[in-house]
Amino acid sequence: MTLNKYNFDDMDMEFILDVQFELEKHFGKYASTILVQSDFLKRLAEDPMYVHHYDEAYWANRIRALHEKKSSSSIN
Repeated sequence: MTLNKYNFDDMDMEFILDVQFELEKHFGKYASTILVQSDFLKRLAEDPMYVHHYDEAYWANRIRALHEKKSSSSIN
């Protein structure tokens, strides 16, 4: 993962791993790639209070929906 460019604390890292775990339920081994390609890490770095306001399942669903939307639009 490209986490070294961000300054995440232990709580952030645990949160990221929990979001990745949720993504793995849908994307399997591609979950970490999809997570890194999303804007989630940037958003967490810029506004951690906002991100931590929602649970891991919320973010996994949001990342999944945006990924599927992006994938379907690139096919068309």
